[in-house]
Amino acid sequence: MNLVEVVKFIHFLIDIILTTYIFIFSPIYDIYYSGFLLIQTLHWASLKNECIITYIEKLLLDPTYELGSDIKYQPHTETYYNEITLFMKAILIIGTLTVIIYRTKNKYAKIFAALAIVLWIYLTYFY
Repeated sequence: MNLVEVVKFIHFLIDIILTTYIFIFSPIYDIYYSGFLLIQTLHWASLKNECIITYIEKLLLDPTYELGSDIKYQPHTETYYNEITLFMKAILIIGTLTVIIYRTKNKYAKIFAALAIVLWIYLTYFY
């Protein structure tokens, strides 16, 4: 397994944790989940709508790649996903954030989750 495949797999594992959180973890961790997703979406915005891990994948595949020049290309999705699973991933993550808004009593978790939803939708579908 080469370094590109390792990075793709790590990216996939992060996606697995994000999509299965609601089924595995206790609500006491909602603040961490919603905070992580908010940081994730903020870092996309600061990196020209690219994830740092995706950027590393692209650099490993093409050392001349420039940040933000091809945001639609995501190497790990070609390996681990198809159109349906990508859609399901988005639904599970946004759905989990929505559940957090309704079930948590932590006002910061609610705020983080709401902001993460708005940023996720904007950066994924409108940017």
